[in-house]
Amino acid sequence: MVNGKPARWRWAAKLNKPWLHFMVLGAVLFQLQPVFWPEPKTVIPPLSEARISTLQEQWLASTGRQPTIEQTANFIALARDRDMLLQRALELKFHLQDPVIYLRLIRNMNFLQLGEGLPDAELFHQALSMGLHLDDEVVKRRLIQLMEQQLLADSPATQPSAADIAAAFATRQAELRRPPVYSFEHLFFTSDQAAEAAAIFATIAAQKLDVRSARQLGSPFMQGHQFTRQTPNQLARNFGKGFVMGLEQAVNQSRMTQPQWLGPIASAYGLHYLWLTEFEPPHAAELREVERQLIIDLEYAAENRALQCAIAMLREHYDMQQQTLKGNELTPTDGNDPQACQ
Repeated sequence: MVNGKPARWRWAAKLNKPWLHFMVLGAVLFQLQPVFWPEPKTVIPPLSEARISTLQEQWLASTGRQPTIEQTANFIALARDRDMLLQRALELKFHLQDPVIYLRLIRNMNFLQLGEGLPDAELFHQALSMGLHLDDEVVKRRLIQLMEQQLLADSPATQPSAADIAAAFATRQAELRRPPVYSFEHLFFTSDQAAEAAAIFATIAAQKLDVRSARQLGSPFMQGHQFTRQTPNQLARNFGKGFVMGLEQAVNQSRMTQPQWLGPIASAYGLHYLWLTEFEPPHAAELREVERQLIIDLEYAAENRALQCAIAMLREHYDMQQQTLKGNELTPTDGNDPQACQ
């Protein structure tokens, strides 16, 4: 009791002040301002018709086909995501911190002969004030790359587990099957020497010449005379597919158990007699043979998923205005739903 009144009455009297109510209400409204009056999102505008036409021309040049509506929607969505990543990188001021961009802008200033005699730091700031970093495709690609790296650093990809590797190995057995490999030295005869090639080879067999001595009786071959553990695809690049088919047929007929001569085998260049020293038939891959390849592939896929999910989440912070093409709204078919990434 104070002066005959309870203490809580005294505190109530102190709190019953209009100015105090005003301050408390102002503090509450200040805290609630982002909820009821949020800052407007930065706009990522639609692509212009001219830019869409350029993308379509690039597609046509690289594929030889006109893009479908779905393909157009997808590469436009990709371009707009890149615009968003560029915008975010600029907001984070990556262009002020990266040495690659720093050197690139200084090089541009020197090339344009602007600010001659000025120190590099001044040239860099002048380039920024002129907006050169916004017009240089190399700088923009670098900023997008830095932003992708930042997104992956913030949301790293999950590393593949032993179960993931085993599942990928089981799924990709047919794809991972190991091709046959061949090791041989060969004698080469041009098409003009075809008539005498058989006689020369008969001499080699009669005299039991070793392959190095026998090679002196043939012609030079640009790709070389000795090939070690070559797959059919590798041989096709040097001799052509016809040679590979002839080699496979000759090996099947020989039932090779030791090094031996095979031929003649025709290629796009002429005739070849082969001293085959090794043949390893095709076989199912063992996990130890392909494990590293599987890990690399799984890591790449996981990183790509993580990046696409991070980009999808980032879109929520921007006003991605609706893109249209000739009056029709475009909806990409390969976009990521941010909720599906959680």
